[in-house]
Amino acid sequence: MHVDINLLGGFAVVVDGRAVAAQAWSRRSAATLVKLLALRPARQLPREQVVDLLWPDLLLEQAAPRLHKAAHYARTAMGVPTAVVLAGDVVTLLPDAEVVVDVERFDRVAGDPSSVAEAIELYRGDLLPEDLYEPWAEAERERLRVAYLDLLRSAGRWAELVVAEPLDEEAHLRLVQQHVESGNRAQALRELDAMARLWRDELGLEPGPAARELHARASAMPAVEPASPVHGTGASRVPRPATPTVGRERDVTAVLTLMEDHRLVTLVGIGGVGKTRLAAEVAHGWAEATGRRTCYVDLTKVADPGLVAELTVSELGVRSGDNANVVQMLEEALQRQSLLLVLDNFEHVVEAADLVARMLQWSADLRVLVTSRARLRVAGECVYEVHPLTLEAGHGTHGLADALALFDQVATAVDPTFDLAAHVDDVAAICRAVDGLPLAIEIAGGHLRTLSPALLRERLTSRLGSAAVAGRHLPDRQQTIPAAIDWSLQLLGPAERRLFDLFSVFHGAVPLEAVEAVWADGDVVDPLTVLVDHSLVRRTTGYRDAPRFGMLSLVREQAAARLGDHEREAARAAHAAYFSSRLDDLYERRWTDATDRWLDDIGEMLQEVRAAHAWAARSGDVALTARITAALGAYWFLEGHHAEGLRWIEEMLAVEGDLDAYVAARIHLAAGFMAFPSDRSDARRHWERATELFRALGETRLVAYGLAVTSATYIGDVGHVERSIAMNDEALALGRGVGSPALVAQVLNVRGELTRVAGLDELARDAYEEGLQISSALGDEMYVSVFLSNLSYLADHRGDHEEARRLTHRALRICWSQGRRLMAAWTVSQLAGPEHALGRSELGAVLIGAGDEALRVLGARRHPGDVPEHARVVMLLRASLGDDRFEELRAEGARLTLDQVLARILDGDGRVHDAVPAPRQEQEPSPVHSPVHEGVEKR
Repeated sequence: MHVDINLLGGFAVVVDGRAVAAQAWSRRSAATLVKLLALRPARQLPREQVVDLLWPDLLLEQAAPRLHKAAHYARTAMGVPTAVVLAGDVVTLLPDAEVVVDVERFDRVAGDPSSVAEAIELYRGDLLPEDLYEPWAEAERERLRVAYLDLLRSAGRWAELVVAEPLDEEAHLRLVQQHVESGNRAQALRELDAMARLWRDELGLEPGPAARELHARASAMPAVEPASPVHGTGASRVPRPATPTVGRERDVTAVLTLMEDHRLVTLVGIGGVGKTRLAAEVAHGWAEATGRRTCYVDLTKVADPGLVAELTVSELGVRSGDNANVVQMLEEALQRQSLLLVLDNFEHVVEAADLVARMLQWSADLRVLVTSRARLRVAGECVYEVHPLTLEAGHGTHGLADALALFDQVATAVDPTFDLAAHVDDVAAICRAVDGLPLAIEIAGGHLRTLSPALLRERLTSRLGSAAVAGRHLPDRQQTIPAAIDWSLQLLGPAERRLFDLFSVFHGAVPLEAVEAVWADGDVVDPLTVLVDHSLVRRTTGYRDAPRFGMLSLVREQAAARLGDHEREAARAAHAAYFSSRLDDLYERRWTDATDRWLDDIGEMLQEVRAAHAWAARSGDVALTARITAALGAYWFLEGHHAEGLRWIEEMLAVEGDLDAYVAARIHLAAGFMAFPSDRSDARRHWERATELFRALGETRLVAYGLAVTSATYIGDVGHVERSIAMNDEALALGRGVGSPALVAQVLNVRGELTRVAGLDELARDAYEEGLQISSALGDEMYVSVFLSNLSYLADHRGDHEEARRLTHRALRICWSQGRRLMAAWTVSQLAGPEHALGRSELGAVLIGAGDEALRVLGARRHPGDVPEHARVVMLLRASLGDDRFEELRAEGARLTLDQVLARILDGDGRVHDAVPAPRQEQEPSPVHSPVHEGVEKR
């Protein structure tokens, strides 16, 4: 028998792979006895010493019965008759078992200088945090903590040391020094400010001279900093259940065993049976056992199977770009990944099952765990059916039926005084009435704050004992779920029931303001709180940790079936009006906020926006449809949703005569964005029309923007240099006049493009540097990367090739950390010029191949003004390497994914593959001019 005992970060016991549930330690003395013995050498203590430590106020004779009871309950909890043995005057823990105590393992590993990292990972937290005031644990807790802090110090893991020991001055200063050395000015200053506040609050002092000297050094650094390169590891983590999982230990073990031999496992079961929770437990168990990454994809975020690839790419931490290429981008993101991908709620997008099969072909080390109400029916799929919780005593956890254990957990959370033993018959009847389905148990148990178990049983079984009111299309095991929800609603007031029905118009989790928009009966907080308390609405968090409210799809279906046609249309109208207004607000934020912030906000509510657009179009509300469409032009352009944008815009241009002039002008503005990558003359036509309308309306800010983007259509047009610069001058003057810093930065970037391509480098440098200063002040890293990239061209022009390379690397780090693949794709090729000039022509040829292939995958077209420059660099590389060697190296680069080439470039060793030989000195290249880009401003 093998037993693992964990004491660091919290008490846990695992017997032969089976975790002892927390509720099994209902007697505190039993758990305390096990902890005490586990901390002692050979896991034994004299009986008298045990009594002195646990019951210091009692005589040995008085404490003896308590010791025997504690030992008995410890044996019961672990299911091991010899778990605690009292023989003579000695008490021993698990004398006949192979026992691993994490504290002993930590001490052993911590003593090996070559295993410092492993020891740090083993320290999951302070010793027994639930027993902070137990004298018998104090000394050992402090000893282990000091050892852990010493390990962090020896490993130079200063950030972790600051978290563990906030008043460690050396750790703070070393961490600041790291930020200074890496050029991260803002982070260094933030760390110093935090240190100063902590010193004042906790010590009543100011930091010493070393901190002041570092502050002076950091303050003197340039304002622009590199973003931390994420190296493609921004995958969405599998959420941990908020409460302990009941009754799934055998399921977790079984699924993990299946995953050893099967790369695709589908958890199948009816709605509400707990597939998502089981998947989360399996994923965390797999990650802990293998040390590999996991990524969670909640497919309730999309309704169209065609969007599964796009969502998966997004959750992997990658910007998807154009929908036409998103599957290939997913292939690149998964190639050679060692990853567990969890695809949750697959049933409504089951037509995308073939995509899952293809994912497994792309990466031999990929594992996929799917939850669905139906199997995928693809090759290699292993199906595991998730059953409801056990209803029979003796078949669950420690003799207690799992369904009853879950009810006890829910009931205790509602009423801490709840005693299951006093109501076991009523609770068993309730659990049987809902077939042991976890969702129904949670809903039913939540009502114990108002009903006794007996009354709950009486009312519940009268509604759930029959399947007559359930939908006939539902499977047998699901017959009680709709009735459970319906009955739960009957115990609510009319306001809560009405809000429940209205919630069905939302397609995901939404902010409180959206809920208020569809609610016209006063303050919505009280009825919403009731729905959350009864598990009918779930509270989550959004990008900025703001609360979001949504329904499980099963519950939403029930709510939608209850909503009358008239109420549904009114709610959808309010829904569409709210999200249209929200888009208008975000449109205004474009001129004052960092670009990535408003883009992320739109992305977070995109499924609601699509639903609002669909309803407005279906209802014939042209004005509302146009407002929604007009607000998304820049979003589509920057995020790559071109196919959707083109379709929506064409529909609105067909009815332009019916539109308000302001909205029509914005539609033309959006149309220009969609046309620009492929047809600059068409883009110019739309933008000139938009500018004309904005002038007539007196919309000065939008006139400035319209002039700026129109001037961009002349980049590289030698016959219209003066005209385009004059147009941009007017845009810049108007932008400064209306006080929109983000707008001014965008106009300056276009100005820099115009003048740089025209050979006016000094004018371009002035524009870029001012724009960089504005974007840095706004914290707009996307535009910071744009300006850094463009400034690198100017550095190359004046022969400062090291500076050009450094600036390009900084731009690439930002692009990569934010997932801006389009900008990264061209910037990789842009790096070929400086690398060639610095004697690394072979690397330059590889970069040309990698960049060209990345642009092809993205569907991006090279700007006409950039084609000669690209050809010039290629010509220089061919002259240096010879045609055959150049083509060979370019082909090698084309075989690299964008993530692979970026990872190797930004590692700092200058290699993109092992076959590229050491660099040799080559001839200087001609000056480099314009960047290849897909849009008005290079991305």
